[in-house]
Amino acid sequence: MKLMIVKDRNVNSRFVWDFCNMLAKRGHEVNFVFDSYKKQEGPQNLLPEVKVLNLSAKGKCFIANFWTAIKSIFQTPSFRYAKAIKKIKPDAIICYFLKDVYNICFLHNYDIPIVLMVHNHPPVFFEPLRHKPIRYRIMKKQLQKIAAYDLLLESFKGTIGDDYPKHEEAIIGNIIKQIEPQNRTDLSIEKKRIAYIGRVDETQKRQHLLIEAFGKIAKDFPEWKVEIYGGIKHPQYHQRLLKQIKSLGLEEQVVFMGYVDAPLIYGNVDFLAWPAAYEGLSIALADGQAHGLPAIGFANAPSVNEVIINNVNGFLAKDIEDFANKMATLMKDQALRIKMGQEAVKTVERYAEENIAKDWEHLLNRLTQKQPD
Repeated sequence: MKLMIVKDRNVNSRFVWDFCNMLAKRGHEVNFVFDSYKKQEGPQNLLPEVKVLNLSAKGKCFIANFWTAIKSIFQTPSFRYAKAIKKIKPDAIICYFLKDVYNICFLHNYDIPIVLMVHNHPPVFFEPLRHKPIRYRIMKKQLQKIAAYDLLLESFKGTIGDDYPKHEEAIIGNIIKQIEPQNRTDLSIEKKRIAYIGRVDETQKRQHLLIEAFGKIAKDFPEWKVEIYGGIKHPQYHQRLLKQIKSLGLEEQVVFMGYVDAPLIYGNVDFLAWPAAYEGLSIALADGQAHGLPAIGFANAPSVNEVIINNVNGFLAKDIEDFANKMATLMKDQALRIKMGQEAVKTVERYAEENIAKDWEHLLNRLTQKQPD
């Protein structure tokens, strides 16, 4: 099958590599298309079979580059994408962002099935448009032209909102690399470390709740530390967190580690504490589970409360007090951490690449009415 994958920004990401490579390994012709004059560099870790096309790529001619720059500013991207579609002749188009659907569909209609990947909790993904009336109306018209939404979890079905066009809602998660037993975290060696991985963000990631919960029990576990990994997206929030840590006397026990490649973290901690308000399907959390780490989250947090199965591969807390108590339970019980870590590995087996590939092929075959080989 000939596929066109469109992603407007952050093109050099793990998702792009894994997704394009997965489909290419299954024998599909994969064309990754983006449109950027300012950022010319495309995805790096792709198989040679994956074709990459930048619609606003620079050439050797100054005059041609000047004209390309002018068009990238003043021309509607949908005309550049239309030329690419005419050239590639894809059987299906897969869009990562709402903006990608707009770039493909605005002022154009295609007899090609288009899938929108909803890579977040759907109410969060779609809500911002509702506060921009003109964009909202325009985007709804473009969404009428797609064939299906790709949602990450079963619980996300029916949560897009009745005001958006109805289409098939396929449930296909992210690819989670399965870790061989010898490379999983050795929980028989206690590190006295708890990790949270995510940008420092008050609305979604909520590091302040983790600090508050740990503060309730820290005096009983003076050798334990909480390590918070991730970039500082909101410096003012970060400063408030530092003041919170100081006020609780946790300067030696709660540490901001900055951005660290996640796989380097998992082998050095005992479990994950995940106070996020919601997730799409957190790759960092699921990767930790694949490494054999139990986790604690909140019972009312969409996605987190589906990936973490209470009393099986971790705990779901009802409030801050309960979160603190469940952290203490895991900190005291190494055998329980080992048992829950073993269950965590089983939890993410359904996200193995071969399973995700089959799900995508079933969807694409159905939309294109093609029979599998």
